[in-house]
Amino acid sequence: MDQKNVGIFLIIVGIVLAGLFYKIKLDEEVTIQTITALRGEPTDCFLEDGTCLHQQQSRTFVIGEAFALLLFSLGIYLLFFDKTKQILALQAEQNLQIAGALHKAEEEKKKDEKFSAFLAGFTADERKILEAIHEQEGILQSTLRFRAGLTKTDVSLILKKFEEKGIISKKPEGNTNKVYLRKVF
Repeated sequence: MDQKNVGIFLIIVGIVLAGLFYKIKLDEEVTIQTITALRGEPTDCFLEDGTCLHQQQSRTFVIGEAFALLLFSLGIYLLFFDKTKQILALQAEQNLQIAGALHKAEEEKKKDEKFSAFLAGFTADERKILEAIHEQEGILQSTLRFRAGLTKTDVSLILKKFEEKGIISKKPEGNTNKVYLRKVF
């Protein structure tokens, strides 16, 4: 059941109970007036044991009206102020985002592990070049030389070897080449 519906229901029940207890109070007042009128003393509402009929009546009325007011107030709160449903929806959305981020992080970790395993079979200079290409797909061959800290000749020889093995591909870009990994990690 929706909280707004519960709120409306509680408001209605509170109003009905308030009306019911007020009617009971009026009926008791009529009964007290009848009893005192039969005794012949309309102002005397005390019984033989010394208890006042009005006192007993007011306790019941106050307790009943307090309960009705409590239900009414709770209904108002649920109807207008309670945001539990919105908070739960927001938390569910955040949980989905977190789960998506964790899944993405796991995939990235797997890719990095695969790439690290791939690099294990190469020399240190070859790993430098492959790592630079992996970090920046389409890196210029001239930039690759500086990034790897190798001579132009060393870079050219290593790239030629990689191209022959089908590890990379080159695309001409002005006076240099753009270098791409063929295998995606």
